Amino acid sequence: MDQRGQHPEGESGEVPRGPASHRRFGRRRMLLWLGISTAAVAVGGELARRALASGAAPAPPATAPPTGPAGASVGHAHAAPAPADPAPSPVDLTGRRWSDPAGWGGAVPGVESAVRIADRVLLDADASVGSLAVEPGGSLVFTPGRSLTLSSAGSVEVRGALVLAPEDGAVHTLRFPSVNERGFRGGGMTVMEGDTGLWVTGTGYLRLDGAAKTAWVRAATALRAGDTELRLAEPPTGWRAGDELAVTPTGPPSEDEFSTRYDLCTIRRIDGKTVTLAAPLAFAHPRVTAGGGVAIGAEVLNLTRSVRIEGTAEGRAHVHLTSSRRADVRHAALRWLGPRQPGKETWNGAPVTEPVLGRYGLHFHMLGDTSRGTVVEGVVVRDAGSHAFVPHASHGITFRSCISHNTWEDAYWWDGPTDTRTPQAPSDDIAYESCVASRTVYEPNPRGYRLTGFSLGAGTGGVARDCVAVGVQGATGASGYEWPEAGEGVWTFERCLAHNNLENGIFVWLNARQHHVLERFVAYHNGGWGIEHGAYLNDFDYNGGVLYGNAAGGVAVHALGREKGTVFDGLLIDAAGQSDYAIATVKHQLAGTTVTIARSRLTGYRKAGVAFRATTDGEPDDIAVLDCSFGGNEVWLDPEAPRPARVVLRKAGEREAVQLQPGPGKAEWNAAAAPTTVDGPPRAVVTPAIRLADTAAPTRRLPV
Repeated sequence: MDQRGQHPEGESGEVPRGPASHRRFGRRRMLLWLGISTAAVAVGGELARRALASGAAPAPPATAPPTGPAGASVGHAHAAPAPADPAPSPVDLTGRRWSDPAGWGGAVPGVESAVRIADRVLLDADASVGSLAVEPGGSLVFTPGRSLTLSSAGSVEVRGALVLAPEDGAVHTLRFPSVNERGFRGGGMTVMEGDTGLWVTGTGYLRLDGAAKTAWVRAATALRAGDTELRLAEPPTGWRAGDELAVTPTGPPSEDEFSTRYDLCTIRRIDGKTVTLAAPLAFAHPRVTAGGGVAIGAEVLNLTRSVRIEGTAEGRAHVHLTSSRRADVRHAALRWLGPRQPGKETWNGAPVTEPVLGRYGLHFHMLGDTSRGTVVEGVVVRDAGSHAFVPHASHGITFRSCISHNTWEDAYWWDGPTDTRTPQAPSDDIAYESCVASRTVYEPNPRGYRLTGFSLGAGTGGVARDCVAVGVQGATGASGYEWPEAGEGVWTFERCLAHNNLENGIFVWLNARQHHVLERFVAYHNGGWGIEHGAYLNDFDYNGGVLYGNAAGGVAVHALGREKGTVFDGLLIDAAGQSDYAIATVKHQLAGTTVTIARSRLTGYRKAGVAFRATTDGEPDDIAVLDCSFGGNEVWLDPEAPRPARVVLRKAGEREAVQLQPGPGKAEWNAAAAPTTVDGPPRAVVTPAIRLADTAAPTRRLPV
């Protein structure tokens, strides 16, 4: 059980608790099975030629990673990657028309029909069914030039091919209009009755390929309440009148509701970099100049896509992929997914809901190496009751310019371990490029401990680059980015931003055995720390970051070093009058090696640049502050803290170092100073030079 009392997902051996949902409906009357088969279609022959995504034979079945006791991973990093598929073939539009009664034996399927498709079918009109199964060798393709909606009361299972790839100007929607969230059971590897959603199984192929558009752009100027125009930093591609936008909060944490001041607005007109809105903004969104090259406006997120998979606000569905064939998911909006159910607990007299195990927004489930090469581009998951993007034990997936907005639970995530003593099963080579976690929430919020936008879990080869975490809610330990307990992964972490989160920018709570490097991280206007670094012992390097105006301060140091020690090097920490200290130490659970704060500039604080506040029920401070400049009083030894093991200070521009201890001496430091030596000569303060991208990474449609 993880920190929220949630069990991680079962392995492939979990016993299913019901038949496939397209085969029967528990409380509904028996549905009429409809479907027509064409001549036999060999999987390796005609299907390979007719398949809508690839001319290659289907990949071998996915296998779960081998496991040891209690599901612990025993390693699969050396498994051979799946062969690369060729580019998708042109969409095959030669199938029979859905609207032709002759193809259905005389009657087009209706709202109570349990439909099976074993041939090629072209959806050419809006349709409503009871459930749908696309069998191996079969395909359902939405007509590209028409706006179409297919509604299904029950699950849609794809073991053949499902394609939603509208031409520009058209919209394709798959809707689940009558989901009963209380009927979900969750878990397992197979389709379950009552767990209504889109299931891609066997060798099924899913192609969601909407019109390409810029996922998000920053405002070029400060935005005021009442404004009806947005001037953007770059001209967006593909934005249209009628698109829905979310403008992120940017105000300081001293303002009420600083983490929730979003504007949802609609485009009335767009002309280059100028967007005219249908209604004025309700909130101000100031432009923030944090120093170190960071001067940025609010992110303007485009939430509209021309491919849509959705439940309803009262009944959330899900998307679950276990197919051995790579999916193509691009420029789609997934809304009202991730079901929730009443839990056993209450809050203020009302029942508290909890997520359904394994039923998430976009869930790649235990695909191992067969998911390698998968690219998810320009996808929006919004208004979801559970995790948005979940590559669970599925390797080699790139998420590029994706947006999670207004979703419950950790937005970018995969299953945690059963307990803190069990390692998390890894997902290797996961990349988050230019992705946004926006307004991540929890129920009830005071219990949202360690809620995060990006959970950077176990595995090798992970990348988080140019991402944004904003508006994450939660309680103690909540953050934009988390290195979770019992889930050590080695990540390339570069130019990521966290702002206006209720608690922290980064939260590390990891007893690490690896060396971790974080480059050019920016955190501004968070309600807690820019970086809260724990847990007991680890070795991290934070290089060249900017921490501005965070309410608790720039950095909280819980952990001491394991071997090399953690180093904060070349940071610009400007408290902007929001906090007493730029850096403060907290409880050290275990004695370890020295933490070094080097070549940094600390300013804008109210009391001291670095406060040494280790608690008496833990281990004493072991910190070196070397070659840093200060915008006021340099250090403070808390009189309630134990006598430090070693606290060394060498200010920028000075050659000699001093060791600090409690006692009569410099009053503003509350410390006595004695000369000491440190390794290495003095070095100059380094001012960060960070250039954050003003727009999401470009994306493209698949060849047609």
